[in-house]
Amino acid sequence: MKENTRRLIDYSLPAVFENVLQTSVGFIDSVLIAKISLVAVSAVSLVNGVMAVYQAVFIALAVAVATVVSNAAGARATKEVSENVRQSIALSLVIGVILSILSLVLAQPILRAMGASGEILQQGIVFFRVIAGTSVLIVLMTVLGQLIRTAGQPRTPLTINLIVNILNFCLDVVLIFGLFGLPRLGILGAGIGTALSRLIGVCLLFHKLQKTSHRLNGPVINLKYQLFKTEIVKRALPIMGERLMMRLGDIVIFVIIIAYGSKVFAGNAIGETITAYNYLPAFGFATGASILIARAYGAKDRLEIRTLTQKSFFMTAIISTIVGGMIFTFSSFILNFFTSDAVAVSAAHVVILISFVSEPIVAGVIIYTAALQAMGDAKTPFYATMFGMWIIRISLAWILGTAFGMGIWGVWIATVLDNIFRLIVLKLVYECRIKNQIINRTT
Repeated sequence: MKENTRRLIDYSLPAVFENVLQTSVGFIDSVLIAKISLVAVSAVSLVNGVMAVYQAVFIALAVAVATVVSNAAGARATKEVSENVRQSIALSLVIGVILSILSLVLAQPILRAMGASGEILQQGIVFFRVIAGTSVLIVLMTVLGQLIRTAGQPRTPLTINLIVNILNFCLDVVLIFGLFGLPRLGILGAGIGTALSRLIGVCLLFHKLQKTSHRLNGPVINLKYQLFKTEIVKRALPIMGERLMMRLGDIVIFVIIIAYGSKVFAGNAIGETITAYNYLPAFGFATGASILIARAYGAKDRLEIRTLTQKSFFMTAIISTIVGGMIFTFSSFILNFFTSDAVAVSAAHVVILISFVSEPIVAGVIIYTAALQAMGDAKTPFYATMFGMWIIRISLAWILGTAFGMGIWGVWIATVLDNIFRLIVLKLVYECRIKNQIINRTT
């Protein structure tokens, strides 16, 4: 096995397994919440839609952190790496605290704006205030884990997430159903269990970070530097814009789907929960590839950049398609754990089928986005996503799904067309940057 392939696997597989762990807890949470009611499923789905927007901000920051720190590491700029670590943690704290406070205050109007009402709104507010109100824990877990990976320890975040997810599951079961004499908290219990487990995760990750070469030295806040004018923020903003365009577009799609009825909406939510596993290989390899490509970019190694990108795409496409095929094959059995409602099951089947057949396309979008961002081009993914989501996906989803009466089929066909468009744009720009990039060709 070639050295770059081994390193790619070493960095990517722990991230894949980490994603599997996190998604598995979300999957189990969904099963547990489904035992409460379909209303609870819909409420959590709406909250998760908002949290996906928050995650867009957090992941954008983490991607910017990884590329900036790895560029500096590739160029062997030790002092720059240390300062970037400090800025990363400071930005995480500031952004996390601001979003946590806003979430506590604006929970009701945010969920109302998404179309929630009645019992769905009431349960959604309870869950949102616990989950979104502790956003600072989410961003710290995301960024601290990324810093540990850039320090050359990709397996450490996996180990800590295993501990966090086991704890999360245990707390959820106890608090949702009121075991061991505790009160039955339902959807509130799911939120509390998740928040407590994340708090422990942050403590463990920071402890491990301090044992690496990228440990925090000195105070987190340094008044000599303008925090929001750093290179990390400059890179994070377009990445954040790209992900926000995607997540905000998802919310509009939610609004379109919820008009088809609560059962169809719940079925779509269940289908997306299940098919989340399909995309984990792509996100895992994107995490590993972005760090290694950013290092190669800092070292001005064009051949290494191309090799890492191609290998990441092919491995991701193959693995994701296999996973998607297995989920599609056993979809009827899996859906029995969620609901027996015929309308919800039918909607979930649509999501699972289209997700399966479009796996190579989605894999390409994820990998080429990560490659361009690692090379310092965050604007192309932003523009491609903005046009693809808001011009192609949303407009066609309404035309096909609502105007032409195709329902959820129309929405998901529009999703495939959006992904095809973005893959073409990203691949063309990537090839142009590789050919025109002023970096050395290593042989």
